[in-house]
Amino acid sequence: MSVPDADRTALVVGAGGLVGTHLVERLLDQGWDVIGVSRRPVGVDAPRFRHLAVDILDAAQCRRTAAQLDRVTHVFFTARIGHREAATENALNVNALNNTLEHLLAESRQLQHVCLVHGTKWYGSHLGAFPNPAIESQTPHAGENWYFGQHDRLTDYQRRVSWTWSTVRPHIVIGVSVGNPYNCLSTLAAYALLCRERQRPFTFPGSDKAFNAVTQATDASLLADAQIWSSITPACANHDFNVINADYFRWNQLWPVIADYFAIQAEGPDGVSLCESMRDAQPDWQRLIKRYGLQTTSLDDLASWSFGDFLFRTDWDVMSSTVKTRQFGFDPVIATRDSFLHHLGQMREQRLIP
Repeated sequence: MSVPDADRTALVVGAGGLVGTHLVERLLDQGWDVIGVSRRPVGVDAPRFRHLAVDILDAAQCRRTAAQLDRVTHVFFTARIGHREAATENALNVNALNNTLEHLLAESRQLQHVCLVHGTKWYGSHLGAFPNPAIESQTPHAGENWYFGQHDRLTDYQRRVSWTWSTVRPHIVIGVSVGNPYNCLSTLAAYALLCRERQRPFTFPGSDKAFNAVTQATDASLLADAQIWSSITPACANHDFNVINADYFRWNQLWPVIADYFAIQAEGPDGVSLCESMRDAQPDWQRLIKRYGLQTTSLDDLASWSFGDFLFRTDWDVMSSTVKTRQFGFDPVIATRDSFLHHLGQMREQRLIP
């Protein structure tokens, strides 16, 4: 059953994260009624949507909140709970989804669709070389992955209900957020600014192979559009979709673009870990905040050096096919260069960077 636009109520689980923040904005722009759920507040200003502080790992708290969500028609599950142990990470993320389906949505009689965000780790992109461009139907990688546990739970649960599901699989989501441990953009921006502050070249902190390997990214707003599209397009029911920008790229192509943006000298790989070279950078960051009148943010809220080291040391090709996504009717495009530059501009507007 289709739902008129005016009657759509979206529940965004993980509304304060990188993906959730951009999705909420897109939904509001399109006239949806939006309810956001996250453990932390979503910002210093009063939000344009209803926010509920809920810990989705707490089943009792989810049950107490359920009555406030009786009109939800579409759920966008964007939350992720990281853990260094794969088995524990799987258990936590499956439990979070289960609590959402079983308890948080217990009173949602009008529910039409649930959309999950996964990624190219489904194919083993984090483990080493894998068959690519990856297609949605290919065999997932061997071993444990919380994507698999969530997918199994979602499809099993859906057999007992009338609503449908979809999943989207991005890679390196490019957008603006604070306090997100998996933000490539803000990590890259902080690194570039600290290189400038220290009057040192903007060297690539990884290997030659990683500098020259083919990879990909997903603009956060493009991802939001894909989430909405897959949730309201009947043909997308119970399907998985790769969602990436219109192009593939190599860091050796993008590195000079980022350097030019910050007016610094780009150089190739030096193999020096960000965790090593940037471990004592907080005093430098405080000076930048004071000098340029930036938002008072801890460097840890913008930069994750360990995540950067992971990205910049991936020395195999990472490519996803978008054939299925396009065949099903999703055709917006954005170039990765434009994506980075646009969101860096947004960071400047928000006084996160000078």
